[in-house]
Order: sequence, then structure tokens, then C-alpha cells
Amino acid sequence: MRLSAWYIHTLLLAIAIALVYGHTLDVPFYLDDFSSIQENPLIYNWQSSWADFWQLWDAYQLRIVGYLSFALNYEIHQFQVAGYHVVNILIHFLTGCAVLGFLRGLVRTPTLNPLLSENTKRWLPLVVALIFVLHPLQIQAVTYIVQRLASLAALFYLAAMACFIQARLTKKALFRIGWIIATLSLAILAFFTKQNTITLFIAILLLELIFFHRETIRIKGTLAILGFGFLISIFVLVLEQNPVFQTQLFEQLPVLEKLDTFTRETTEISRTAYLATQMNVLWEYIGLFFSPASSHIDYDNNRFITKGFLYAHDNYHLIARILHSETIWALIGHLLLLGLAVLSLRRWPLVAYGILFYYLAHAVESSLIPIRDVIFEHRTYLPNLGLAILCAWLLVAQLPRWLNKLTHATLIVLSITIVLVLVLGSATWLRNQMWRDPITLWQHNVAQSPEKTRGWIILGKHWIQNGQPAEGIKALNHAIVKKTNADGSQSLTVTTETALNMAVAYKILKQYDKALEWINSSLALKHNLRPFDQAKFLVNQGNIFFELARLNKKQKHYSEAYAQFRQSEASYRQAIQIYPANLKARINLASVLATMGKFDEAIAIYQQVLAIEPSNVYVKGNLQKLQEIRQNK
Repeated sequence: MRLSAWYIHTLLLAIAIALVYGHTLDVPFYLDDFSSIQENPLIYNWQSSWADFWQLWDAYQLRIVGYLSFALNYEIHQFQVAGYHVVNILIHFLTGCAVLGFLRGLVRTPTLNPLLSENTKRWLPLVVALIFVLHPLQIQAVTYIVQRLASLAALFYLAAMACFIQARLTKKALFRIGWIIATLSLAILAFFTKQNTITLFIAILLLELIFFHRETIRIKGTLAILGFGFLISIFVLVLEQNPVFQTQLFEQLPVLEKLDTFTRETTEISRTAYLATQMNVLWEYIGLFFSPASSHIDYDNNRFITKGFLYAHDNYHLIARILHSETIWALIGHLLLLGLAVLSLRRWPLVAYGILFYYLAHAVESSLIPIRDVIFEHRTYLPNLGLAILCAWLLVAQLPRWLNKLTHATLIVLSITIVLVLVLGSATWLRNQMWRDPITLWQHNVAQSPEKTRGWIILGKHWIQNGQPAEGIKALNHAIVKKTNADGSQSLTVTTETALNMAVAYKILKQYDKALEWINSSLALKHNLRPFDQAKFLVNQGNIFFELARLNKKQKHYSEAYAQFRQSEASYRQAIQIYPANLKARINLASVLATMGKFDEAIAIYQQVLAIEPSNVYVKGNLQKLQEIRQNK
């Protein structure tokens, strides 16, 4: 049995991924998992019909493949997280296989084949793939369920590149046509999974220039691509700084205005400011790849935005923005790396491609397209291939040359490689263990980004869910921002999530007046609330009235109890009216109706809920009890 055979390497990848991700099947939903999956009616109303597909298409056109996978996951597993994690881990494994196939083809290209030793060509693909799949910086795109979008997009992107290499290497016309069709098909899937894959054709063009053409074309072509990108950047930045010219141009060419709107997620930060910010963010990503100890789930944007500094409403000159000291040094560092890539084209083409690919894969999310959250680790999933290539090249190709005079050079290289793989795997296993416990994960997050209020809010919520409301209130107090007004008075800024969790915490502590105070003060500002949030406050209001009613009933204060049951019912009905997709409102309404003896209506509502969420054990149990009571009457 040849240890360098592709099926042995594939088996090693499968074992490695199973070992470091196998214990994550119980990791709960986090952050956007709720809005994108659990609380998304397009997902939980999915019935595998064309009508449902077109509704999904209308909402997520450029991410339809990813959201279709969530809908299919729901159809099989409902909201049981294990099924979603199995799919994510499988995608990660397949992406590792795509990396393996891509590198196995790459080392046989006309440029690399004569430069690399047989030993290097045999083992470099496996080492790249192992570094890629085992690195802890990849966790967010695998264990964080909704970021399947990043890993699935990377799978199609890298598989398309691997197919292109095979199309260029094969000598049989029929096989070449098959590989080309596969490349185009995978490219289409990539484009409709996540927008960052738009760079795929440039990545393929770089493959053609660097690995299949002679030296002069290689250098000139690469410089042309870099120069073209630079000119586009300069044009966009100049346009950003000249509002009058921008308006005139948009009036003459309305398509440019549409393109401007399409290529930004937020208008709160200008393209210039976002680019300046990303100069520092990119170094943060690179630093995390080589030292991931400070890696965490939710970074403090302000730590990076204040470095990049400038928002859309600022009117400083472009030069003043770019010449901010930290930004200019960060920019110089990136330019030096790109310069190293160009200089490496002749002697070390693999190094050149690794560097260029890293920046190209970051080009959409870390350049001139403003995104509300300026930093998230899942955005590094695809670009990390470039750094994995560089590390593997140093280990497998360059280190043996430096140690060639030593007696046990091969053993030393093998030992270092094994240690590196074990360290990466252990770090990923431990970090995944942290993801299994929300309180531990968010405690780590607030320690890393103490000024990020969202971290404190979510930590507070998990303390409350864990039955420790007092700890939850302490955490939530960190999320209340105190401001001093111009007249010297103090005011508080409280987010909707903070107020909601405060209400829940005080309800658990049976301090009902304080809980209702938080709810009523929030509902009084309902014009600032989304229907989704209004419904949540009303559900919690209904829960408090329901609990008070049960207490009064227990104490035989029947008239007060009946009035509070009616208040509870009214709150739930209002929540459903405002936001019909709120399942908790329906479940709780059925419970209060059952308590009031309205069995038929309660049964009908429970059946409606089970049609949406058939695996809900609580609803199944209550429905069975009510049906037995009605039969025995």
C-alpha cells in the first residue's frame, strides 16, 4: 500500500477532521443562526415546493445555494443542531479534499513540475490540506452553523480551481471538455453561495499565468492584473471623495448608482474609511493565523474602525485619511508582501501564488465594499489556503534544502510536520470544546473585547438561560452605555436585546414589577422596534401575567387570576398579530387557553405548531394530554 496514494491522504483527512470536530454536534445556535435559521419562516415553513424555492430565491438570490441547504437541513432535522453540524463537517471535509486535489494537480503543472522534488510533490498536497482543515482559525466557518455559507462557497471555489488544473493537464479532448464543464458548473454554484467568490475567474487567470505560461508572460500578466486592480481602487476612491462629480456621473450613468448600492452593505462607513480599516484588519487576520490565542467569536469593531478612523459623514481630504500613521504602515506592509510575490514569480512561483491568492480571496470583504461588521474570522476560511500553501512550502520544500547536510534531515522535517499538525489539531479541539459551552465562549469573548456590548448581552442571556439571573443582570449592566449630555445630565443607551433579557431575568427572580417596567418602557417606544422584537416583548409580558395568574389561582384569588389569564391571552394574541411567525407566542397561547378550559382552540394551535416544528417534544406532550382530557369528557 502506497502511503502517498490519494485515497490514503483522503482517509487521513477524514480521520483528522472527525477527531477535532466530532465532539461539536451539540454546539447550540449562535448569533445569526437564530435570524437566518431558527426564526426564519422561509426555513421552517419549507415544504420542498417550487413556490417555497422562489420565495427563498427572492430573499437570498446570491446566497440561494447556502440557504437552500439550510431549508433541506430543516426538512430532515427541524431544529436539532446535530444534523446541521454533520453537514457543516462534511462540507469542511470535502473542502479539504478539494484542497488536496487542487495541490496534487498544481505540483504537476509545467512551472512547478521541474522545480519540485518527487518527495515534495508527493507530500506537499497532504500537508497543505492538513494545515487548512486543522487550523483553529477555520472553526467559525465550520462550527458556527450559518457560516456554512463561507465553507460551502470555498468548497465550490477550490473544487472549480482543481477541475481547471485537471482540464489544463489532461491530453484527452473528451476529458478536457468534462473538466471544463465541471469548472463552470462549480463556479456557478460558488457565485450563488456567497458574493466573495466573484474573484474566482481572476484566481483561475493567475493559475494560467503563473503555472502554465513562460516566465515573461507570467510576470507581465501578473503585473497587469495587480495594476488593473490598483487603477480600479484609485478610481473608486477618487469618486468617493468628489460627491458633485459622483452625482453627475450617476445621473449620466444610472447603472453606476445601482452598482454603488449593490456593492455596499452599509452607508454608515465610507469606502475610504472601510479600506483604511481593512489595512489593519488584514494584519489581524495574518497574526491570528500564526498565533490564534486571541481568536474569539465577536470582535469589537471600534478597535479597528478607530484605527481606520473615518466614517461616511467625515469630510477630510483623502490624503489626510490614508496618511493616518497606523494605516499607512499597514498599507506599506501589504505592498511589501505583494512586492515579494512579484519577485518570487521566477524562483518560487508557489510562494507568489500563495500570497496573491490570500489577498485576492480577501478582496471582496476586505477592500472597498463596506460591511457593517468590519472583522469576522469566517471571512478568512478561503484566504487561509494561501497561508497554508506558504507554511507547507517552507516545511516540505524549503526546510529539507536548508537541512540537506544533516544526517537525519528527513526525520527532522517529518517530526516538525507531525508536531505542527498535532498542535493545530489540539488547539482546534480545545477551541471547539469552548464552543460547546455558551457561557465559557462568551466569557472568553468579553475578556478579549470588553467594550463590545453585544458580547455582554449574549453572555447575560446565557447566564439567565442557565438559571442564574443575578449573574445575567451583572453582565447586562455592562451593555448599558452611560452618556453625559451637553447640559451635563446623564442618559442611558439600552439596546432592545438588553431590555428584553433584563425583563426575563427579573421575571425569573419573581420581581414582576421590575420585569413589567422594562417591557412597558420598551413597548412605549414601539415605533423604534421591529415587529419581530415587539412580539418578543409581548410574549414575555404574557408569560408574566400567566405566572401571576397561576400564583393567584393557587392562593384562591380566582377573580384576579382570571383577569390575568385574560391579560396573558391578549398579550400572546397581539404578539401573533404583529409577527405571525413567532412560534413561542402560539405555543404559550395554546397553554393559557388550555388552562382556561378552551381545549378545542388549544388543540388546533398545538397542531399548527407541530405542522411547522414536528419534533417539538413539549408541544407533542401537551397535545396528547389535551386530547386525552377531551376524550374522557
